[in-house]
Parts: sequence; C-alpha cells; structure tokens
Amino acid sequence: MTKHLINYCPIDWYEDELKRKGMTLVGLVQQLGVDGIEQFVYRDPETFPDYKELTIGAHLNYWPYWMDFWLRKAKRLQQQFRSIHERQTYFKTAMSCDEWLAVIRRNICAAISQKPEYLVWHVAEADTETIFTFDFRYDDREVLAASADVFNAVADEIPANVTVLFENLWWPGLRLTDARKVKFFFERIERKNVGIMLDTGHLMNTNPRLRTEAEATDFVCRTVDKLGPYAELIKGVHLSCSLSGKYLRSFERKEPADLNAKLFGVWRHIAAIDRHKPFTTTAAKQILQCVQPQYVNHELAYETIEEMIPLMQQQLSVAR
Repeated sequence: MTKHLINYCPIDWYEDELKRKGMTLVGLVQQLGVDGIEQFVYRDPETFPDYKELTIGAHLNYWPYWMDFWLRKAKRLQQQFRSIHERQTYFKTAMSCDEWLAVIRRNICAAISQKPEYLVWHVAEADTETIFTFDFRYDDREVLAASADVFNAVADEIPANVTVLFENLWWPGLRLTDARKVKFFFERIERKNVGIMLDTGHLMNTNPRLRTEAEATDFVCRTVDKLGPYAELIKGVHLSCSLSGKYLRSFERKEPADLNAKLFGVWRHIAAIDRHKPFTTTAAKQILQCVQPQYVNHELAYETIEEMIPLMQQQLSVAR
C-alpha cells in the first residue's frame, strides 16, 4: 500500500507558526489525512525537534556544486568562492574531501536518528554559472561515477534496513532520460537496498516542450517505460508539477554580471524552473498508477503552513 507524505523541514519559521496557530505537526498530518512526513534533515539531531513518530522518509543535505571540491580543482574553487571562509561555510566546515565525508556521515546519523524507512540522496552537479548558461563542466557519466564514489565511501553509516533512494534532477547526473546511464550508475553502487526517488517536476524540467499536465503525464510515463527493468528501482515519487517550458526556452543563457544580483538571482532562477506546484487534474493519479510507488511525497513549494494546507489538499484530491 502506498504511503502518502508531506515534505517538512523543521526550521524555526514553520515551528513558530505552528505554535502561534495552536497547531502541532501531528495534528497537521492528521488534518491532511497523510501517513507522515518526509523530513529534510540539515542540522545535528540535538538542534531540531524530534519527529521520529511522523518521519517515514528523510531527505539528506545536498550540495548543488561539489565536483571541483571532490576532484581537488583548486583554481575552479577559487573562481567559485570569494574566500576560504565562504568555501568552508558552504561545505559546512570541511576543508578536505575526508572532512566533507565526515560531514556527510554526521548528516546521515542525524537523519537516522529520526528512524526513517528511507533516505533521499540527490545525484547532480551544477555551479552558479552553469545553472544559467547550461554549458555544464561535467557530463552525466562523470557526475554519476563521482556520486557513486562519494556514496560508497559513507554507505556503511546507513543501517541495512533503511532504503536509499537516489533522486533525479535536470542538471548533469541522474536525469532518468537514458536507461544506459541509470545502469551505469547502479552498477557502481556497492550497497544493497537502494532505488530511485522519481521527482516528477525535475523530470518535466528536462523537456521544455511540455505545456499541459496531460502532456507531462505522457512524458513521465513514457520515460519510466523506457527504463525497462530499471523502472522497478523506482520506489518513491516526489510528486509536483513543473511546467516551466516557457521560461526554459526564453531566459538568457548568461550569468548575471553583478555578484549580488547573481546571489539573489540563483534562487529566483531555480524557482522559475522548478515550480513545485500542485497537480490540478487526475494526471497525478495516472502517474502513480504507472509507477506504483511505495512512497509518495507531495513535495510542494510553500512559504507558510497556512499557504501549504490548501496546496496539499488540492494535490491530494487528484492523486488518490
């Protein structure tokens, strides 16, 4: 039976809102009629609330840009960061690959403290220039090979009964649009009990021609079908709608010249591509019928809990 979840990160902003409204996360889960949460874990266990009774999945921290660090490309790192302090902050105090692996291990331990059934691991790479230009410095296979190396180096930290689901993005890495590359990646993974977290919005972002939910559903289902036996690895779905083709076709393939504009523009640019909107038609149900996942995380974008509730209700109404 499929478990339906909501995405939640225990940041102070949301926690304070729940308190102000006299609500609890347990009550919110019950109000929406879902089975629990997929919790984004980005801090040490002692610094965030304990939601293990609600946590079905845990999304690990991730770094969009990391290949140059992992491959020790010193000149490229100097171009990306204005100072050693900025670089150290980005990699959460890590100054070497071994220290970064230790950071990842601590994040895994924090996630495991919430007793999840599965973990989510992003497989992608893009720096702050190439997210605008799309002139990426590494191809899919390079990112997939390096991602497998990083994962294999820390996989022993994960209990055998916890499933690891690798998530697709539209940047170089695990895009899911080529079964040969999916095979290439999983042949390098040295751990059992792994699979794929299919993010529907991320997959839609690989095809700027999509205009409607019906077209998107057809594309998602055809892409899954083309994976052949590897489609069986899809055990979870991050369900959202991202029809951003107009923006993808129109934005200037150029990095902002002003640094401050760039820092602000990165998030605005990503949000314009990756919409995280709720489905409004039964296309959502058709995708789930095609994939038959164990887990569905209704991963929608929201600023407040008050805003989140009707968005979740909208998608849940057409997905079940």
